[in-house]
Amino acid sequence: MEHPSAIYRPGPGARPKSVKTEAIVLRAFDRGEADRVVTLLAPSLGKLRAQVRGARRLNSRLGGHVDVLNHARVDVALGHRGDVVTGAEALDSFGALKANLGRVAFAFYLAELAATLLPDESPHPLAFRLLLDALRALNAGADARTVARFTELRLLEDSGFMPELFVCVGCGREIEQGKHRFAPRMGGVVCDACPVEMGRDMPLSVDALKVLRHFARSDIAAALGVSVDGALARELEVLLEAVLREVTERELATEAFIDHLRTLRARAESTSAGG
Repeated sequence: MEHPSAIYRPGPGARPKSVKTEAIVLRAFDRGEADRVVTLLAPSLGKLRAQVRGARRLNSRLGGHVDVLNHARVDVALGHRGDVVTGAEALDSFGALKANLGRVAFAFYLAELAATLLPDESPHPLAFRLLLDALRALNAGADARTVARFTELRLLEDSGFMPELFVCVGCGREIEQGKHRFAPRMGGVVCDACPVEMGRDMPLSVDALKVLRHFARSDIAAALGVSVDGALARELEVLLEAVLREVTERELATEAFIDHLRTLRARAESTSAGG
């Protein structure tokens, strides 16, 4: 059954339907001599692509408002053959974030992750809020790795791939502290009594499990109150990388794109460490 806010496109020959919405610009690429096509994430419209005519001209009224990573209010004409941005006003361009190479790398990674995990034209208000909160936190100078790990986990939840963190995915029993492993292919935490195919489980420390559970129950402000650094930060990164690999391999198919996503993530980590 379709969500009540799902996109209803005009039929052939009908006039475009105009909608006004907040949106985050996830991606952009040039088309023709002066146009640009943007991928937007809007709360009730979900992820959609729209053309911005004349965006690359110096006198464009729209181009600067729909830069990648901007939070904007946009008018979109929904057409049978494609959508067009007819008006835009930037609400926040996150200047401090974009001026910091390490932080903008994390922001691009999270935008790419959202674009990868979310289907087209399906309402995802939680994903929109998660990404907006992440951009605001990065812009304010919050710990980038904590922002990334929290947002990864909650985007997985919103897209239907949240790993099980509270009971064993093998037998369904409540997990005992210290007697557990992580099995990404099985979908979460496994108790020591349940078998896992050789090489398919990973060690899971008590501290890492506590942090993941805290993230699963918290908003970003509470998540940022947790100190995550050193070995624990690395463990969380590896665990969530394993989950994302299983999800993208199974649902989004191409090995090349998985490698691309991994490269973006590694670049974000290394750039932040260097900056």
